[in-house]
Formats: sequence, structure tokens, C-alpha cells
Amino acid sequence: MPINLSKIAKKARHLWPEPRNVLENQSLLNPLTPEPLSLLTPRRLPSAFTLVELMAVVGIMGLLAAVAVPALKGLTGSGGRKMALNQVLSALEIARNNAISSGANAAVIFPDTSFTQGEAYKYRSMAVINWSPTNASNNTMSGSWITLPQGIAFVPNSIANLSTVTNVSVRILATSKTLSSVKGIVFQSDGGLAESFYNTNLTTKGISYFEGTVTGTTTNPTSRMTNVETVRITRYTGRASATLAPAP
Repeated sequence: MPINLSKIAKKARHLWPEPRNVLENQSLLNPLTPEPLSLLTPRRLPSAFTLVELMAVVGIMGLLAAVAVPALKGLTGSGGRKMALNQVLSALEIARNNAISSGANAAVIFPDTSFTQGEAYKYRSMAVINWSPTNASNNTMSGSWITLPQGIAFVPNSIANLSTVTNVSVRILATSKTLSSVKGIVFQSDGGLAESFYNTNLTTKGISYFEGTVTGTTTNPTSRMTNVETVRITRYTGRASATLAPAP
């Protein structure tokens, strides 16, 4: 029987695709296999940003910066107020505990304009002292000076409303100094406010601080808040509580 070679060739073409089709199928299955090049194959041009797109991105970034900067400043101020609140509450609690444990008076003092040992202390710092009203040699500072965070200061009127504490011994750097008088809050041995140095301002007005600086006795606020952070002390227990209130 004669062999028909043309029929065999047709069947072979159906079973095996042409070489070009094989290469195209391989490139689809394996992305690492390059596509066959030909004059009819379109070349892929590299993508890039247009000038209009770049200007739009720069404009959006500028808008976000304008909105974010004031918000970040607010967060910074809020963090400073919270830190100052923790400092004031901690100082008052340390003095109260010292009075209970020692059976003698203890106080928290607040330097004001009458403080002659350094401008940096005025309306920016406080100190806890174990205090004897009659003998300064028995006075000792409990720890070091406590300074409020940068940009936070005590309201001068709130310091002026405190009682006057006399014959106070403090440390200024490595030197001991005796202050003839300074404003302070005094606790007695049962933890309450000392009766001899009590005034109603401690419970009704308390200690206030704000965002800003003090020049002399003039406040220079950096915040638009109408109320300021205020800490009031309960007369008979000596416990402190914080609230927002108008500046005294």
C-alpha cells in the first residue's frame, strides 16, 4: 500500500505548533522568557510622571503640612500640660506623705518675684521641703528642684494667693540658702493642710499653670485656652484634685 506523505505532514502540523507559537506560549507561562522580537511587535515605553501630576502631589503635600503643623503644636502643648500636672500632684503627695511619716510639717514652695536666687526658678519651679517654722537648720529639701516643662509656667496670681512660709532652707546648685519668706503649701502630721498656714484660696482657687511665659508678674500666653489647669487641695485630708478653671 503506498504511503501518502502529504497526509502525514498535515497531521504533524496539527499535533505540533509552529516554532513561533511555541515561543509565544512559553513567554505567557514563564515571564522570564523574553517575547520574540519582530518589526510588528509594539515596544513598551517606560512610564513616568507628568509635570501636572508632580505639581498636584506637591500641592497636596503642602496642604497636609499646613494642616498638620498646628495640630502637632497642640499635641506638644497638651503633653507639656499633662507632664506639669503629674509634677504638681506628685510634689504635693510627696510633701503630704513626708509630713505623715515624720510627724512634722512639710511643704511645697513656689518661687515668685521675691526670689533672688535666680530668674530661672521664678514661676517655673517648686521644691518639697521638710520644714520647721522656727529652726531652718532642721529644714531639708526632699529631692531636688522640680522644673515645669518648657513653655509651661505658674499663674502669678495663683502663687500670690498662697500662704507665706518663712525661714526656709533650700539648695541652689551646691550651696545652701536660707529664704526669709516664700510662697508655699504646708501639710501637717495628719496629712491635712497646716491650720496655721491655711487660707481658703488653697481649696477654692488652688495652684494654676498655663502655656506661656511670665515677665515680672505679667503672663504671656501662647495658647488661646480661656481656662487653665488648676489643682485644688482639700483642707482636712490634704488630697489634691485637678480641673480646668478661669485663671485667678
